[in-house]
Amino acid sequence: MQRRLTRFLSLVLGVFALALIAGAAPSAVAAGNTLTGTVIDINGAAVPEVTVTVASADGKFTEDVVSDAQGGFTVETPGPGDYVVKVDPEKVPPGVRVPEKAEEGVSITLPSDKIVELKLRLTESVHGTILNQDGDAKTPVEGVQIVVESSDGEFTETATSDAEGKWSVFLPEPGTYKVFVDKDELPDGVSVRDGYKSEVTANVGAGIQRTLIFPMGKDNRQVLSTSDKALQLVVEGVRFGLLLALAALGLSLIFGTTGLVNFAHGEMIALGAIIAWAMNTNGVPFFVAALLAVLICTLAGGAQEVGLWRPLRKRKTGLIAMMIVTIGLSIFARFVFQYFMGGDNKSYADYVIQDGINFGPISLAPRDLWSMAIALVILVLVGLFVIHSRTGKAMRAVSDNPALAAASGIDVNRVILFVWVMGGGLAALSGILLGLSQQVKFDMGFDLLLLVFAGVTLGGLGTAFGALAGSLVVGMFVTVSTLWIPPELKNIPAFAVLILILLLRPQGILGRSERVG
Repeated sequence: MQRRLTRFLSLVLGVFALALIAGAAPSAVAAGNTLTGTVIDINGAAVPEVTVTVASADGKFTEDVVSDAQGGFTVETPGPGDYVVKVDPEKVPPGVRVPEKAEEGVSITLPSDKIVELKLRLTESVHGTILNQDGDAKTPVEGVQIVVESSDGEFTETATSDAEGKWSVFLPEPGTYKVFVDKDELPDGVSVRDGYKSEVTANVGAGIQRTLIFPMGKDNRQVLSTSDKALQLVVEGVRFGLLLALAALGLSLIFGTTGLVNFAHGEMIALGAIIAWAMNTNGVPFFVAALLAVLICTLAGGAQEVGLWRPLRKRKTGLIAMMIVTIGLSIFARFVFQYFMGGDNKSYADYVIQDGINFGPISLAPRDLWSMAIALVILVLVGLFVIHSRTGKAMRAVSDNPALAAASGIDVNRVILFVWVMGGGLAALSGILLGLSQQVKFDMGFDLLLLVFAGVTLGGLGTAFGALAGSLVVGMFVTVSTLWIPPELKNIPAFAVLILILLLRPQGILGRSERVG
């Protein structure tokens, strides 16, 4: 019996020893862990040809790898452990700066951390391509000297265009720079095209590489007369006014039914454009992205009413306090947008570049024609809905007298919810269509908010058709005024007209006068 027990224990110990050997054997020949990463700039763009050094914490392993065209790199490490990933500031392409964090290195532990992201900062620069135009033919010009000077005069550098007409100057820091063509050193037969400046002032922000254009050769463009320019601007004003009216209509209906001045309405405009841009740049067709963005913003409008404004009304919160809440909501949303999409202008992936269609002296891109048509159809449908539908009549009843409407059997909360849903969708559609011509930016809604308020106030607070009329007037004055004043001041005439009309007709163009007292 004892002999059998001894044999059994020996067998168990032998199996256990074999298991230990089998378990230890793979670690002796284990394959290394693959470390992957990307090198990007502060705007999220890939940075190729950057030398990345991966070193083990014990110093026994070091390997250099160069990022590919997509900014990616891959390193086979000997195995699990602590590693430091860093960028050699002496081995980066021109125009790239290495922040201290990337230079000091990013510590990771394999195999838990297999992906690392290194962010580099682009050097501020100005650059461009010199082309000589002769008719429709454009040829690069070599040997043109471009001088760049800082505003304080401490930095001056001259760049010469190469065989492809390209030139670039890397700047010491962000700031304002004077950039001009050295006319005395122009190649024979080359001159700055008539009607164009040979000197510009460039404001260059942090990490920005700004493109400047100095056209050369004779100017063969057709010069429009003042009347033709005015006609073109009138059409553009109608287009801008229609898109402004989409946003103003929702704001006006919300004010009419709730009495709330919604300062966060501009962020609903931006939200629609941002969602459509994010989807479109990730492969979703523009029209599908636009429809989904409008749907999401209608839900967002309804969620605001159910989750925020209705509870505040039940608590008897005053309109002034609620208005302050909208201001805070606007600021919060704007910073969230900036965090996720950055501060640069963005373009949709579709319909970015289109040739204009000429209608005599008027030229409009197909996307602008479609924007005008869609806005006009939606505005007409909403107007007919408000006038003739049962829900539209209920909306007008609540706008006129909420207490009497409730006494008549109208569900006031349901009507207000519908108005918030409609307002969110209209604001989103306005932002999406504006993004086609003006690009998408995190604060685009804030920039438009005063013009939307002007359109609503000018037409008459709380009136749907007043918002349309007021927005068209504002859009016309904003665009046509550029005939006489600089574009930077184009909003001033619209507000001047607003003040003038309100002095003569305080209730607005289509508003109703009320007796007070």
